[in-house]
Amino acid sequence: MNINNKLKRNVSISYVYSFLLQLNITSAIWVLYLAFKGMSLVEIGLLESVYHLTGLFFELPTGVIADIYGKKFCVVVGRIVSVISCILMIFGNSFWGFALAFMLSAASMNMNSGAAEALIYDSLKEIGEEDKYKKVWGNLNFAMSIAQGIAVLMGGILADIKFLYAYIFGVIIQTAALIVAFNFTEPTDTKVKSKINPLVNQLVTSVKVLNGRKLVFYLILFSALVGSLQTTVFYYCQKYFQDLSYTKTVIAIICAFSSLIEGVFSKYAYKFEKLLKLKGTLISVAIINILALMGLALMKNLSIIFFLLTSVSGGLSITVFSDFINTRIPSEHRATILSFDSLCFSVFMICIFPLFGLLAENIGFPITFGVMALLYIPVMLLLLIKIRSNNKVIGY
Repeated sequence: MNINNKLKRNVSISYVYSFLLQLNITSAIWVLYLAFKGMSLVEIGLLESVYHLTGLFFELPTGVIADIYGKKFCVVVGRIVSVISCILMIFGNSFWGFALAFMLSAASMNMNSGAAEALIYDSLKEIGEEDKYKKVWGNLNFAMSIAQGIAVLMGGILADIKFLYAYIFGVIIQTAALIVAFNFTEPTDTKVKSKINPLVNQLVTSVKVLNGRKLVFYLILFSALVGSLQTTVFYYCQKYFQDLSYTKTVIAIICAFSSLIEGVFSKYAYKFEKLLKLKGTLISVAIINILALMGLALMKNLSIIFFLLTSVSGGLSITVFSDFINTRIPSEHRATILSFDSLCFSVFMICIFPLFGLLAENIGFPITFGVMALLYIPVMLLLLIKIRSNNKVIGY
Protein backbone atom coordinates (compact mmCIF):
# COMPACT_ATOMS: atom_id res chain seq x y z
CA MET A 1 0.00 0.00 0.00
CA ASN A 2 1.51 3.34 -1.04
CA ILE A 3 1.81 6.29 1.32
CA ASN A 4 -1.21 8.16 -0.11
CA ASN A 5 -3.49 5.19 0.43
CA LYS A 6 -2.14 4.77 3.96
CA LEU A 7 -2.83 8.44 4.71
CA LYS A 8 -6.37 8.11 3.33
CA ARG A 9 -6.73 5.05 5.55
CA ASN A 10 -5.89 7.29 8.54
CA VAL A 11 -9.31 8.91 8.17
CA SER A 12 -11.11 5.54 8.30
CA ILE A 13 -8.99 4.43 11.24
CA SER A 14 -9.70 7.70 13.03
CA TYR A 15 -13.44 6.99 12.96
CA VAL A 16 -12.91 3.71 14.79
CA TYR A 17 -10.30 5.17 17.13
CA SER A 18 -12.35 8.26 17.98
CA PHE A 19 -15.46 6.15 18.56
CA LEU A 20 -13.60 3.93 21.03
CA LEU A 21 -11.93 6.96 22.64
CA GLN A 22 -15.33 8.47 23.43
CA LEU A 23 -16.93 5.16 24.40
CA ASN A 24 -16.04 6.18 27.94
CA ILE A 25 -18.86 4.76 30.02
CA THR A 26 -17.63 6.51 33.16
CA SER A 27 -18.06 9.99 31.66
CA ALA A 28 -21.60 10.46 33.00
CA ILE A 29 -21.07 8.79 36.37
CA TRP A 30 -17.64 9.80 37.66
CA VAL A 31 -19.04 12.64 39.77
CA LEU A 32 -21.56 10.20 41.28
CA TYR A 33 -18.83 7.57 41.66
CA LEU A 34 -16.57 9.93 43.59
CA ALA A 35 -19.50 11.00 45.78
CA PHE A 36 -20.20 7.30 46.40
CA LYS A 37 -16.54 6.90 47.39
CA GLY A 38 -16.97 9.66 49.99
CA MET A 39 -15.71 12.72 48.12
CA SER A 40 -17.49 16.03 48.81
CA LEU A 41 -18.45 18.45 46.02
CA VAL A 42 -15.48 20.62 46.96
CA GLU A 43 -13.12 17.62 46.75
CA ILE A 44 -14.66 16.63 43.42
CA GLY A 45 -14.07 20.17 42.16
CA LEU A 46 -10.48 20.03 43.39
CA LEU A 47 -9.90 16.70 41.66
CA GLU A 48 -11.11 18.20 38.39
CA SER A 49 -8.68 21.06 39.01
CA VAL A 50 -5.88 18.53 39.55
CA TYR A 51 -6.80 17.11 36.16
CA HIS A 52 -6.57 20.49 34.47
CA LEU A 53 -3.49 21.62 36.38
CA THR A 54 -1.76 18.54 35.02
CA GLY A 55 -2.97 19.55 31.58
CA LEU A 56 -1.65 23.05 32.15
CA PHE A 57 1.89 21.76 32.72
CA PHE A 58 1.95 18.97 30.13
CA GLU A 59 -0.27 20.22 27.28
CA LEU A 60 2.27 22.32 25.37
CA PRO A 61 5.23 19.94 25.95
CA THR A 62 3.20 17.00 24.61
CA GLY A 63 2.18 19.04 21.58
CA VAL A 64 5.83 19.88 20.96
CA ILE A 65 6.77 16.21 21.31
CA ALA A 66 4.06 15.31 18.77
CA ASP A 67 5.45 17.85 16.28
CA ILE A 68 9.00 16.55 16.74
CA TYR A 69 8.64 12.80 17.29
CA GLY A 70 5.32 12.13 15.58
CA LYS A 71 1.60 12.35 16.22
CA LYS A 72 1.15 8.58 16.15
CA PHE A 73 3.77 8.19 18.90
CA CYS A 74 1.83 10.57 21.17
CA VAL A 75 -1.51 8.94 20.46
CA VAL A 76 -0.20 5.45 21.32
CA VAL A 77 1.54 6.54 24.52
CA GLY A 78 -1.59 8.41 25.56
CA ARG A 79 -3.72 5.28 25.36
CA ILE A 80 -1.23 3.29 27.44
CA VAL A 81 -1.35 5.92 30.19
CA SER A 82 -5.16 5.99 29.98
CA VAL A 83 -5.42 2.26 30.70
CA ILE A 84 -3.27 2.73 33.81
CA SER A 85 -5.48 5.61 34.95
CA CYS A 86 -8.65 3.52 34.62
CA ILE A 87 -7.12 0.77 36.74
CA LEU A 88 -6.19 3.28 39.46
CA MET A 89 -9.76 4.61 39.53
CA ILE A 90 -10.99 1.10 40.30
CA PHE A 91 -8.69 0.67 43.30
CA GLY A 92 -8.69 4.29 44.55
CA ASN A 93 -10.24 5.01 47.95
CA SER A 94 -8.74 8.35 48.95
CA PHE A 95 -8.47 11.87 47.59
CA TRP A 96 -4.77 11.43 46.76
CA GLY A 97 -5.35 8.07 45.11
CA PHE A 98 -7.97 9.59 42.86
CA ALA A 99 -5.72 12.63 42.30
CA LEU A 100 -3.01 10.36 40.86
CA ALA A 101 -5.57 8.69 38.58
CA PHE A 102 -6.79 12.10 37.42
CA MET A 103 -3.22 13.25 36.73
CA LEU A 104 -2.55 10.23 34.53
CA SER A 105 -5.89 10.65 32.80
CA ALA A 106 -5.00 14.26 32.02
CA ALA A 107 -1.57 13.23 30.73
CA SER A 108 -3.20 10.69 28.42
CA MET A 109 -5.51 13.34 27.00
CA ASN A 110 -2.58 15.75 26.65
CA MET A 111 -0.82 13.20 24.49
CA ASN A 112 -3.92 12.82 22.35
CA SER A 113 -5.48 16.30 22.21
CA GLY A 114 -3.40 18.14 19.63
CA ALA A 115 -1.77 15.06 18.09
CA ALA A 116 -4.90 13.19 16.94
CA GLU A 117 -6.48 16.28 15.38
CA ALA A 118 -3.20 17.33 13.72
CA LEU A 119 -2.64 13.80 12.39
CA ILE A 120 -5.95 13.87 10.50
CA TYR A 121 -5.54 17.38 9.12
CA ASP A 122 -1.94 16.75 8.01
CA SER A 123 -2.92 13.43 6.41
CA LEU A 124 -5.57 15.21 4.33
CA LYS A 125 -3.20 18.07 3.54
CA GLU A 126 -0.46 15.76 2.30
CA ILE A 127 -2.81 14.10 -0.20
CA GLY A 128 -4.25 17.47 -1.25
CA GLU A 129 -7.67 17.02 0.37
CA GLU A 130 -7.50 19.47 3.28
CA ASP A 131 -10.64 21.19 1.96
CA LYS A 132 -12.56 18.11 3.15
CA TYR A 133 -11.39 18.60 6.74
CA LYS A 134 -14.44 20.48 8.00
CA LYS A 135 -16.79 17.70 6.90
CA VAL A 136 -14.42 14.96 8.07
CA TRP A 137 -13.99 16.61 11.47
CA GLY A 138 -17.74 17.13 11.73
CA ASN A 139 -18.33 13.45 10.95
CA LEU A 140 -15.67 12.45 13.46
CA ASN A 141 -17.32 14.51 16.17
CA PHE A 142 -20.68 13.05 15.23
CA ALA A 143 -19.22 9.55 15.68
CA MET A 144 -17.65 10.60 18.99
CA SER A 145 -20.91 12.09 20.22
CA ILE A 146 -22.83 8.92 19.33
CA ALA A 147 -20.18 6.89 21.16
CA GLN A 148 -20.43 9.19 24.16
CA GLY A 149 -24.22 8.85 24.11
CA ILE A 150 -23.98 5.07 24.09
CA ALA A 151 -21.30 5.22 26.77
CA VAL A 152 -23.21 7.38 29.23
CA LEU A 153 -26.32 5.24 28.76
CA MET A 154 -24.38 2.04 29.41
CA GLY A 155 -22.52 3.69 32.27
CA GLY A 156 -25.73 4.77 33.98
CA ILE A 157 -27.28 1.34 33.66
CA LEU A 158 -24.13 -0.42 34.93
CA ALA A 159 -23.76 2.10 37.77
CA ASP A 160 -27.29 1.33 38.92
CA ILE A 161 -26.12 -2.28 39.18
CA LYS A 162 -22.55 -1.72 40.39
CA PHE A 163 -20.05 1.09 39.75
CA LEU A 164 -17.17 -1.39 39.42
CA TYR A 165 -18.58 -2.91 36.24
CA ALA A 166 -18.47 0.44 34.46
CA TYR A 167 -14.79 0.97 35.25
CA ILE A 168 -13.78 -2.56 34.28
CA PHE A 169 -15.48 -2.08 30.93
CA GLY A 170 -13.63 1.23 30.62
CA VAL A 171 -10.26 -0.57 30.84
CA ILE A 172 -11.32 -2.96 28.07
CA ILE A 173 -12.39 -0.14 25.76
CA GLN A 174 -9.20 1.88 26.29
CA THR A 175 -7.15 -1.23 25.52
CA ALA A 176 -9.08 -1.65 22.26
CA ALA A 177 -8.39 2.01 21.37
CA LEU A 178 -4.68 1.39 21.97
CA ILE A 179 -4.68 -1.54 19.53
CA VAL A 180 -6.41 0.57 16.86
CA ALA A 181 -3.95 3.47 17.38
CA PHE A 182 -1.05 1.28 16.26
CA ASN A 183 -2.60 1.22 12.76
CA PHE A 184 -2.17 4.96 12.11
CA THR A 185 0.41 6.09 9.54
CA GLU A 186 2.51 9.16 10.34
CA PRO A 187 2.34 11.95 7.67
CA THR A 188 5.79 12.20 6.09
CA ASP A 189 6.46 15.95 5.89
CA THR A 190 5.22 17.43 9.17
CA LYS A 191 7.98 16.72 11.68
CA VAL A 192 10.26 19.53 12.81
CA LYS A 193 13.70 19.32 11.19
CA SER A 194 15.69 21.22 13.84
CA LYS A 195 17.88 19.09 16.10
CA ILE A 196 19.33 21.96 18.13
CA ASN A 197 17.34 22.36 21.37
CA PRO A 198 14.27 21.04 19.49
CA LEU A 199 11.78 21.34 22.35
CA VAL A 200 12.65 24.93 23.21
CA ASN A 201 13.04 25.92 19.56
CA GLN A 202 9.64 24.45 18.63
CA LEU A 203 7.88 26.12 21.55
CA VAL A 204 9.42 29.55 20.89
CA THR A 205 8.71 29.38 17.15
CA SER A 206 5.09 28.31 17.77
CA VAL A 207 4.59 31.25 20.12
CA LYS A 208 5.86 33.56 17.37
CA VAL A 209 3.51 31.93 14.87
CA LEU A 210 0.54 32.43 17.20
CA ASN A 211 1.61 36.00 18.01
CA GLY A 212 1.32 36.81 14.32
CA ARG A 213 -2.18 35.35 14.22
CA LYS A 214 -4.06 37.27 16.93
CA LEU A 215 -7.42 36.28 15.46
CA VAL A 216 -6.55 32.60 16.00
CA PHE A 217 -5.43 33.41 19.55
CA TYR A 218 -8.76 35.03 20.49
CA LEU A 219 -10.76 32.30 18.79
CA ILE A 220 -8.85 29.77 20.87
CA LEU A 221 -9.77 31.68 24.03
CA PHE A 222 -13.44 31.88 22.98
CA SER A 223 -13.47 28.16 22.15
CA ALA A 224 -11.92 27.33 25.53
CA LEU A 225 -14.46 29.50 27.34
CA VAL A 226 -17.40 27.81 25.62
CA GLY A 227 -15.90 24.38 26.22
CA SER A 228 -15.35 25.05 29.91
CA LEU A 229 -18.94 26.23 30.31
CA GLN A 230 -20.40 23.17 28.63
CA THR A 231 -18.11 20.75 30.48
CA THR A 232 -18.89 22.28 33.88
CA VAL A 233 -22.64 22.15 33.24
CA PHE A 234 -22.42 18.59 31.87
CA TYR A 235 -20.64 17.13 34.87
CA TYR A 236 -22.27 19.03 37.72
CA CYS A 237 -25.74 18.50 36.30
CA GLN A 238 -25.21 14.80 37.07
CA LYS A 239 -25.35 15.67 40.76
CA TYR A 240 -28.03 18.34 40.22
CA PHE A 241 -30.33 15.83 38.51
CA GLN A 242 -29.65 13.32 41.27
CA ASP A 243 -30.75 15.96 43.79
CA LEU A 244 -33.95 16.27 41.74
CA SER A 245 -34.51 12.53 42.43
CA TYR A 246 -33.59 11.19 38.98
CA THR A 247 -32.07 7.69 38.95
CA LYS A 248 -28.62 7.04 37.48
CA THR A 249 -30.24 5.39 34.46
CA VAL A 250 -32.46 8.41 33.78
CA ILE A 251 -29.45 10.73 34.20
CA ALA A 252 -27.56 8.56 31.72
CA ILE A 253 -30.43 8.78 29.21
CA ILE A 254 -30.43 12.58 29.53
CA CYS A 255 -26.66 12.72 29.00
CA ALA A 256 -26.91 10.31 26.05
CA PHE A 257 -29.52 12.53 24.40
CA SER A 258 -27.21 15.49 25.06
CA SER A 259 -24.40 13.72 23.21
CA LEU A 260 -26.72 12.90 20.31
CA ILE A 261 -27.73 16.57 19.96
CA GLU A 262 -24.09 17.65 20.09
CA GLY A 263 -23.20 15.08 17.44
CA VAL A 264 -25.93 16.20 15.03
CA PHE A 265 -25.00 19.87 15.34
CA SER A 266 -21.32 18.99 14.98
CA LYS A 267 -21.97 16.97 11.81
CA TYR A 268 -23.91 19.80 10.18
CA ALA A 269 -21.98 22.69 11.72
CA TYR A 270 -20.45 23.58 8.35
CA LYS A 271 -23.94 24.34 7.03
CA PHE A 272 -24.72 26.64 9.95
CA GLU A 273 -21.35 28.37 9.55
CA LYS A 274 -22.01 28.84 5.82
CA LEU A 275 -25.36 30.43 6.65
CA LEU A 276 -24.39 32.46 9.72
CA LYS A 277 -20.72 33.18 8.87
CA LEU A 278 -18.16 33.52 11.64
CA LYS A 279 -19.83 36.51 13.27
CA GLY A 280 -23.27 34.92 13.42
CA THR A 281 -21.90 31.61 14.69
CA LEU A 282 -19.96 33.27 17.53
CA ILE A 283 -22.88 35.44 18.61
CA SER A 284 -25.30 32.48 18.44
CA VAL A 285 -23.00 30.30 20.56
CA ALA A 286 -22.62 33.07 23.16
CA ILE A 287 -26.37 33.73 23.41
CA ILE A 288 -27.26 30.03 23.61
CA ASN A 289 -24.86 29.46 26.51
CA ILE A 290 -26.04 32.46 28.50
CA LEU A 291 -29.70 31.47 27.98
CA ALA A 292 -28.92 27.92 29.10
CA LEU A 293 -27.30 29.07 32.34
CA MET A 294 -30.08 31.54 33.13
CA GLY A 295 -32.70 28.89 32.38
CA LEU A 296 -31.02 26.42 34.73
CA ALA A 297 -30.97 29.14 37.37
CA LEU A 298 -34.58 30.28 37.08
CA MET A 299 -36.68 27.40 35.70
CA LYS A 300 -36.03 24.16 37.58
CA ASN A 301 -38.93 22.36 35.85
CA LEU A 302 -37.28 22.98 32.46
CA SER A 303 -33.74 22.22 33.61
CA ILE A 304 -33.35 19.27 31.24
CA ILE A 305 -34.19 21.44 28.21
CA PHE A 306 -31.68 24.12 29.19
CA PHE A 307 -29.08 21.44 29.93
CA LEU A 308 -29.56 20.06 26.41
CA LEU A 309 -29.27 23.58 24.98
CA THR A 310 -25.57 23.69 25.89
CA SER A 311 -25.05 20.68 23.60
CA VAL A 312 -26.24 22.73 20.62
CA SER A 313 -23.49 25.33 21.09
CA GLY A 314 -20.97 22.61 21.85
CA GLY A 315 -21.65 20.82 18.58
CA LEU A 316 -21.46 24.00 16.54
CA SER A 317 -18.30 25.38 18.12
CA ILE A 318 -16.14 22.24 18.17
CA THR A 319 -16.29 21.79 14.38
CA VAL A 320 -16.32 25.42 13.22
CA PHE A 321 -13.47 26.53 15.51
CA SER A 322 -11.34 23.49 14.68
CA ASP A 323 -11.55 24.13 10.93
CA PHE A 324 -11.00 27.87 11.25
CA ILE A 325 -7.92 27.42 13.47
CA ASN A 326 -6.36 24.55 11.49
CA THR A 327 -6.55 26.39 8.16
CA ARG A 328 -4.50 29.26 9.60
CA ILE A 329 -1.54 27.48 11.23
CA PRO A 330 1.43 25.70 9.58
CA SER A 331 1.66 21.89 9.78
CA GLU A 332 5.03 21.81 11.55
CA HIS A 333 3.54 23.76 14.48
CA ARG A 334 0.01 22.40 14.35
CA ALA A 335 0.07 20.01 17.32
CA THR A 336 1.81 22.58 19.52
CA ILE A 337 -0.72 25.32 18.78
CA LEU A 338 -3.66 22.92 19.11
CA SER A 339 -2.22 21.91 22.46
CA PHE A 340 -2.25 25.58 23.42
CA ASP A 341 -5.99 25.46 22.67
CA SER A 342 -6.37 22.62 25.16
CA LEU A 343 -4.15 24.46 27.64
CA CYS A 344 -6.47 27.49 27.59
CA PHE A 345 -9.41 25.18 28.22
CA SER A 346 -7.56 23.75 31.22
CA VAL A 347 -6.88 27.23 32.64
CA PHE A 348 -10.59 28.07 32.47
CA MET A 349 -11.52 24.74 34.07
CA ILE A 350 -8.99 25.14 36.89
CA CYS A 351 -10.70 28.38 37.84
CA ILE A 352 -14.33 27.52 37.14
CA PHE A 353 -14.87 23.90 38.18
CA PRO A 354 -13.86 24.12 41.87
CA LEU A 355 -15.53 27.54 42.16
CA PHE A 356 -18.77 26.04 40.88
CA GLY A 357 -18.50 23.13 43.33
CA LEU A 358 -17.83 25.48 46.25
CA LEU A 359 -20.77 27.73 45.38
CA ALA A 360 -23.15 24.83 44.71
CA GLU A 361 -22.33 23.23 48.04
CA ASN A 362 -23.00 26.49 49.93
CA ILE A 363 -25.76 28.31 48.03
CA GLY A 364 -27.29 25.57 45.87
CA PHE A 365 -27.23 24.76 42.17
CA PRO A 366 -29.84 27.26 40.83
CA ILE A 367 -28.16 30.35 42.28
CA THR A 368 -24.75 29.05 41.20
CA PHE A 369 -25.93 28.70 37.59
CA GLY A 370 -27.10 32.33 37.72
CA VAL A 371 -23.81 33.55 39.17
CA MET A 372 -21.87 31.74 36.46
CA ALA A 373 -24.03 33.35 33.76
CA LEU A 374 -23.27 36.80 35.15
CA LEU A 375 -19.54 36.01 35.18
CA TYR A 376 -19.52 34.71 31.60
CA ILE A 377 -21.34 37.66 30.00
CA PRO A 378 -18.55 40.31 30.26
CA VAL A 379 -15.83 37.82 29.31
CA MET A 380 -17.71 36.67 26.21
CA LEU A 381 -18.40 40.27 25.18
CA LEU A 382 -14.71 41.18 25.55
CA LEU A 383 -13.60 38.22 23.41
CA LEU A 384 -16.20 39.00 20.73
CA ILE A 385 -14.89 42.58 20.55
CA LYS A 386 -11.28 41.34 20.28
CA ILE A 387 -12.20 38.85 17.55
CA ARG A 388 -14.02 41.51 15.58
CA SER A 389 -11.13 43.99 15.80
CA ASN A 390 -8.64 41.35 14.60
CA ASN A 391 -10.78 40.01 11.78
CA LYS A 392 -10.76 42.96 9.37
CA VAL A 393 -8.70 41.18 6.73
CA ILE A 394 -11.02 38.21 6.13
CA GLY A 395 -14.25 40.06 6.94
CA TYR A 396 -16.24 39.74 10.14
